[in-house]
Amino acid sequence: MTLEFDKVYMQVSEMGRSFASRDSTTALLAQSVWDRFMALNDNDAIWQKIMTARQHDAGFRGAGPLGEPLNEPFIAAYPLPVCPERATLLAADGSQVYPDLHASSLYYLTNIAVFVYHHGDLGALPEPISEPQLYYQHDELHERDGRIIANAAVNARRSIFEMQFLARESLQRSELPRPLISIADGPLLFWLGKEVSNAQELMGNYHEAFGVLNTIDANLVGYVDQPHSRFILSTVYLSTLEDDAIMRSNLMTIGDMEGMDDRFLMRHLLGPGERSALMIQQSPQNKAFRDLGDDREIVFFYVNMAASYQEPYLARVEVPMWVAANPLAVDQVHALLYNQCQIMDRYPYVLTRADECAVIRSYEKEALNEMIQVELFRHQLPVEPSQKLTMKGVSRYGRQQHQGV
Repeated sequence: MTLEFDKVYMQVSEMGRSFASRDSTTALLAQSVWDRFMALNDNDAIWQKIMTARQHDAGFRGAGPLGEPLNEPFIAAYPLPVCPERATLLAADGSQVYPDLHASSLYYLTNIAVFVYHHGDLGALPEPISEPQLYYQHDELHERDGRIIANAAVNARRSIFEMQFLARESLQRSELPRPLISIADGPLLFWLGKEVSNAQELMGNYHEAFGVLNTIDANLVGYVDQPHSRFILSTVYLSTLEDDAIMRSNLMTIGDMEGMDDRFLMRHLLGPGERSALMIQQSPQNKAFRDLGDDREIVFFYVNMAASYQEPYLARVEVPMWVAANPLAVDQVHALLYNQCQIMDRYPYVLTRADECAVIRSYEKEALNEMIQVELFRHQLPVEPSQKLTMKGVSRYGRQQHQGV
């Protein structure tokens, strides 16, 4: 039986009414929230509030300005710089096939890709590079307590491999025209949860890759498309609290702004190509990065990647402090990312191509499974998927009339 759309229709209608009502409520708040944001024109006062939150162990997760004012007369948005004539850009992405207990053989696969783009050199062809890796050994597939590795752990390992691959390929091209921009898909501020048993070792690998990129003076970037973060709104809310009210229970929400995110402010603040001030996310994870070296702390800014004829489209750009502390490097990252987003439709061309190289399509997964089955047959090993998987195939790819028993 397929999805009965007539039964879903009324729920979809209710969903539309609910969203419209929510947008109407948000619109009523808009001017008040904007006024509160525009009042944040004293960086010292902002940091005083943040330090109070730290002293009270309030779990603040907002943004602290890095030198540049969030707002001052005539300084609220930072214009698009001149784009470098030459640059070398590398973008990394990855995909995976998760372990399947119902398949004929237990394994998982990662496919990591880096796409190299020679900006300003019409004679140099882009370089797509991919590296698939099959994991099938017992210790690769099982945690220390014997459980099958969780999908979240596979994702975590893939993210580490992406950063390592990006660092390796950047190192091999460190003599190419500068600036060297190394772009990761997603945030740089990365940490591992309890579901990953060898988290400490993996985080060591992640930071080792950071060190390689720092050593070759690469402008490392984490690119977050259409972010839903609310770091600035958290700072706006913090600024409204009296010192004795700055406590964990109060900072678990953002008050009457709940349901909104930073894009609301940035759409109004940033014109096409403009960026926000540089900001530091306040979190234990970022402190852990800083504890490994002041140049490792993660800084971010928002950019409106839309062209002049388009509606605002926001990205959050994360960079380590070794990039953020260099105004020229920030300008180069800003200009080159915007340039990339004009090649494609508001999304970096290099990341689009890296995804294209990394993605494992369904027919490729099927071909891989067939290849594994053939190899198992060749070694006279049993090949039998679970009946659950077999029956799914029957029910999804062709109905048969019941003939009775």
